[in-house]
Amino acid sequence: MEVKVNSTTIRSFSIYSNTLPNDFLLDVTKAWRLLNETFRAELTEITYFQHISRWLRFLADRPNHEIWSYIEKGSDSLQEEYLAWQNLITEYRNDIFDSFPTADQLTTRNNKLIGVRKLLEYLAYTKTIPHGLVLRGWKDKPRLGQSSTFLSNDFYRLINRSKNDLQKLVFSFDDNDVSLDEDVISLIKNALENTEEDFDFNPISLVISSLQGRKNQLKNQAANDYIAYIESTNQAEKWAKDLEISACADKLHKVMLSNVDAHTKMNLYDEALGGCATSVLVNYLIRYNEGRLLLNKDSRYGLFWHPDRMSRYNYNRDHIRRYLGCSNYEMVCAFAFIMLETNANTTSIWGLEEGDLIELNDNFFQLNWTKQRQRGHESKYRIFPIRKESLTTQNLTVRDVFIHQLECRKKFLNAVIQKDQKYLFLQWYKNNVKISESERVYAPTRPSLASFNRYFKMLCEKASNGAWVTTPKAIRGSALLLTGLVTRDATAVMIEGQHTSLEMGKRYTYHYPEVWLQDKEIRLFLNWYQALFTVDIEGFAEKIGIDSILYNENKEFALEQRQKEAQNAINQQFGGIHCIDPTAGAQPGTKAGRVCNKVDKCPTCKQRRGVFVTSINNLANVIQWHEILVQLKQTLSDNEFYKWRVWHVFTTLIVDTFSKDPTHARLMREAQEKAALTQNSYASLIPVAEVNI
Repeated sequence: MEVKVNSTTIRSFSIYSNTLPNDFLLDVTKAWRLLNETFRAELTEITYFQHISRWLRFLADRPNHEIWSYIEKGSDSLQEEYLAWQNLITEYRNDIFDSFPTADQLTTRNNKLIGVRKLLEYLAYTKTIPHGLVLRGWKDKPRLGQSSTFLSNDFYRLINRSKNDLQKLVFSFDDNDVSLDEDVISLIKNALENTEEDFDFNPISLVISSLQGRKNQLKNQAANDYIAYIESTNQAEKWAKDLEISACADKLHKVMLSNVDAHTKMNLYDEALGGCATSVLVNYLIRYNEGRLLLNKDSRYGLFWHPDRMSRYNYNRDHIRRYLGCSNYEMVCAFAFIMLETNANTTSIWGLEEGDLIELNDNFFQLNWTKQRQRGHESKYRIFPIRKESLTTQNLTVRDVFIHQLECRKKFLNAVIQKDQKYLFLQWYKNNVKISESERVYAPTRPSLASFNRYFKMLCEKASNGAWVTTPKAIRGSALLLTGLVTRDATAVMIEGQHTSLEMGKRYTYHYPEVWLQDKEIRLFLNWYQALFTVDIEGFAEKIGIDSILYNENKEFALEQRQKEAQNAINQQFGGIHCIDPTAGAQPGTKAGRVCNKVDKCPTCKQRRGVFVTSINNLANVIQWHEILVQLKQTLSDNEFYKWRVWHVFTTLIVDTFSKDPTHARLMREAQEKAALTQNSYASLIPVAEVNI
């Protein structure tokens, strides 16, 4: 049981002889000898040997596994032997996953299988094990990108842990270890403190609370600041009409044009600005400069923004800009508020045009926008109710914001370059626009998305008291993720996001860790599902090792007798999942020797087989069961449906996978026809109104 690798290294497999059959170890030795001859680098041999040593230790821990009976005595059924080995291989894959569970360990997981996969290939060549066994790796599926929601990717990776593991991590956090914000850490700590048992800890609720909390913070801050902005511009109009303030502004105008000595000019400035400088300056700019800020080439610019004068009379540019309706920060508050109300794409709201708001009637208005597509553009819209009450933070509408932005741009619209005049969002700030090869002019233009991002971060810091910042695109991503988390329905996400297909909806629901992988039981199930091996078998019962005649008889009998006799019809399968031994008593509340009736546990039971039979009958079975589960989900409360949630994941994945695979188009079509023409036995076994088995 030894293989001489080189002059200094000998690999011995005899250390496993106390637990593993000698014949098997001799075959492993032979396979390793053949494999060793293919290695071109010493490091490859060392790495592969580490892989198979781990595999052999795994086997040694299972001395009573059914595969050893086939090694020692042979098998009358190749199908049974194949299934036994395939299940064992899937168990090993799960063991690797449990040892390296995090997203950043995906490469390590895949690497650990390389040597074992190669050994299995050689063992099949020596006829030690069946041909065609599959040891699947893991794919790095597309996920929601960084900054696509209000929470960091580190948060989603972190939350996929048990309560105990999370407890240890939270209290050992270092700022350099993980990019989590203070408010999120506080939320996690609070959740840990208020749950007594591990199973009470609900990471999905944490995600929902975090997303909803941040959305509310952002929306409240944007609404508060924008209402203050509206009030400021309204106040400016009142100041412009105030006779006393206008008189002071007239004095200021004369002072700036006068040539008197500095001491006299100082006294005159005191008379003009000594009362309330901001109101006088705003009045002056409205009446003497069409409500615009002074350009830096204007002779009055230095007088207006002289540092000593600004300090003496306590005014600043940001205040003046806000009263005149030229504030970039408040414009981004408008942008953020509209995004929060519409859940549209960032570029769509950034590109809103002056005619995109339509008054439908006295009660409703419509906001239109354009969504960029690879092959052009697509028109989108939402309809909102018109506000009837006095304006408050709680009832601010998109219409209020839109109309106010139109008012803000009026004063400088004629100065805007022609190509930008149609846009809602325009800025009067440092815009030296190139109009020829050698000439630039100072003109208002549409702000860049980069500038919006900068001011949006200011809004986030203000909303969270400095706890977190994100990007505008996180608004839409968070809204769709919240919809997916709350509804568990890709269709609802599709409708909310105004997608043309379910593909993006699924990204926010069941293909991503933000939903299914938050649930520990579903996470373990998906690990098994990813390794599920499909076999094309039309002779379903006999290939699985079931007496086909007896199976069919039991099936017909079950349809008549319903629930009690249905356990015989299950006969090692239910809803497309096959059981190694339904009489093993594996589930709590069941007894060995009696057929298990805990069908809600099948997807996560250790007795499940790692094989899905791609027959018309089996696929029709899944389709019918999926129909019942969809009805259950619509009928039951979340708590009542909880026990069926993993089943719903399984049937959804199977139906979705076979529907999208063109190689299975005929099989899927025939299965759908059979499901439609055959009485749905699951409706009898588990009536929609009575799901407690």
